[in-house]
Amino acid sequence: MSLGAMDIFKFLPAGKRDTNANCKKCGCPTCMMFAIKLSKGQDAPSKCPFLPDELIEKLEHNKKVQQKVVTLGHLKVGGETVLYRHEKTFVNPCVFAVELDSQSPDYKQKLKRILEFQFECIGKKYHIDAVYFKNPIDDAVSLLKDKGIEIINDDFLAKLYKVEYTNLQQTVSQLIKIRTCAIVDRNEEFSNPTFIKLCGSDFCSLCAIASSLVCKYANMIIFEEFSEALFASLITLRLNIYTDPQKPLQVESKVYEFNNPDENALVFLTTNFALSYFAVANELSSLKCGSYLVITPSDGMSVLTAWSAQKITAEIASKVVSASNILDKVKNKIIIIPGLLADLKDELQQALPSWRIIVGTAEAYKIPEFVKKMQNA
Repeated sequence: MSLGAMDIFKFLPAGKRDTNANCKKCGCPTCMMFAIKLSKGQDAPSKCPFLPDELIEKLEHNKKVQQKVVTLGHLKVGGETVLYRHEKTFVNPCVFAVELDSQSPDYKQKLKRILEFQFECIGKKYHIDAVYFKNPIDDAVSLLKDKGIEIINDDFLAKLYKVEYTNLQQTVSQLIKIRTCAIVDRNEEFSNPTFIKLCGSDFCSLCAIASSLVCKYANMIIFEEFSEALFASLITLRLNIYTDPQKPLQVESKVYEFNNPDENALVFLTTNFALSYFAVANELSSLKCGSYLVITPSDGMSVLTAWSAQKITAEIASKVVSASNILDKVKNKIIIIPGLLADLKDELQQALPSWRIIVGTAEAYKIPEFVKKMQNA
């Protein structure tokens, strides 16, 4: 693991309460300041005449690359610096690829399915990351690249560390050993990102195995067969693992449509916190009528948190509503805001005088019942 300022400070004169503590010979006012600079690589260890050999060795060891980054087009494989996400964050998501052979009998059908596969999650659209193309054909390569799918070959795989799949327990144990050697021991023999090839077509087995390998600690998985359900499931899992725990998940701030809304559609409003969006979107999708959902730019905060932090105000909400040409089609001019934003109603009404602001439910699951009562009133 990386040496922190406190780890370094313990070896310095002030950390050991030596008589040479804070001598300023390094150019810093205190040993702690020098330790901070060393931890960030902003100063040279040689500036301190009292640096012990043990710390010098640790600092040299700390310079070694933990896991290399291998790039291919927009793909980045490897580059991890921690064993556990909560320590910092994982860097580059595990790559999902599928094998494609132009000489295979099902080649055209498989290529068509790969090109047509698209999965939407948290407001973004995803497809297969890469294709391991055997006997590649130029036209097919062009079509894949146009979709943003990278083409990998044996030369690319030679830069990675191949792990043979035997059984789940042994393979996971091997991956953990490789990642530990790379991250903790900084052993350069294990610094290449790992990849595994999985055969078979049983969805349940592949999904269970691949899920474990994503968690511990494959950098790339190549599947022999293609399954839309499998890739959709794994992409969802990956989104939950390869996120920065210090940044909330958020969706794009815009107006979303549900069930082909017309001029009689209802308009709802909430923040861009991903969980808020999905909770509301799920209920709107279940309605028999069409609707619009206005998402405000709230730094990924939930409704109450955004209101408390002034990340959702009448001014912010009115700008999003006014900027959308889609909402010009709506005749009833009613906006339903979350129940937790009841205190914002009057301000929002003043900011949007041509709209009628209605306070909705505090919980998303109550939306269908709320809409039913509105329509029967």
